[in-house]
Order: sequence, then structure tokens, then C-alpha cells
Amino acid sequence: MELSNRFRVFAKSLFWLTTVAMIALVLLFLTFAVSPEFAKSTLMRNAPNGLTVLVPPSAGTVYALLAAGSIAFGLQLFVLWNMRALLRLYAQGQALSAACGGYIARIGMGVIAIPFGGMFYDAMSSYLLTRHNPAGQGEVAIGIQGTSIGLMVGGGLLLLVGAAMLEAARQADENRSFV
Repeated sequence: MELSNRFRVFAKSLFWLTTVAMIALVLLFLTFAVSPEFAKSTLMRNAPNGLTVLVPPSAGTVYALLAAGSIAFGLQLFVLWNMRALLRLYAQGQALSAACGGYIARIGMGVIAIPFGGMFYDAMSSYLLTRHNPAGQGEVAIGIQGTSIGLMVGGGLLLLVGAAMLEAARQADENRSFV
């Protein structure tokens, strides 16, 4: 299937936007790693609602939070990397191919996994930020949000669409071999 030039230009624009987003995420993560004070102020502003942090986090706690957050960060980069690769294929005019189906399926797997990475980070951050509170006042928050459920369902749909595209491409290749 040949893609219109308009579609290809839009895909190329999204390819570059995704590239910029990936670079920005990596730079932000590195900024947190080299500036624990900046990371600490950002973490405290974005601490889970209702969390009672009585002792400000140390640099070691900030680095532990960065380590815990690296899982969610890695999952986001995984999704963006596969989106970027898919958009590159679209910009080159490829569509409905096995490669596109594979990227869509991997994007779906990543989107399914992102909420789990977020839940892990929320639990770890609540523990790490309150572990130095007085005895009996430490907290561990575990929960799931409606957006997480939506991401899991949407990711499942992408996974199925990708698998269907892979199967369709396989069938098309098989049919071409008979002609």
C-alpha cells in the first residue's frame, strides 16, 4: 500500500517530534542525576498526594528514587523508540508490513507495561520518602489509577492490532509466493 505524500510528511514531522521528546527525557534524567538538589525539589513538589514527608530526603534517597524511576523511564523510552521506528517506516512510505506490525505490537507491550512501572515507582517513592519518618509514620502507597487501566486496555488493543498486521503481512507474503 502506497502512502500519500501528506501522510508521509506528517509521519516525518512526528518522527522528529518523537526524537526531540526522547532527547529531552534523557537530558532531564541526566540533569536529575547530576543535580540532586534540583531532583529533590522536583520530587518534593510532585510527591504523591497525602504523603507525609517529615524528614527531607538525602542525596542517597534522591539517587534511590532515580534508580526506582529508571524502570518507568526505560519503559517510556522503549515506547518512544518503537514509535520513532514506526514513524520512520511511515515516512519512507511503508505501511501494512510485517515490520510495522512488529513495531505496533512492541508499542502495545510497552504501553501495557508503563502503568506497572508507574505503580512500582509510586510504591518505592512513598517508602523511600517516608522511611526516615518517626517510628510508625512511614508509608507505602500502592494503587492504580483510571488512566493506568486505560493505558493497559489501549496497549492491549495496540498489541492485537500489531499481531493482526503481522499475520496479514505473513498471509500476503504466502499468497504472493503462489502467484
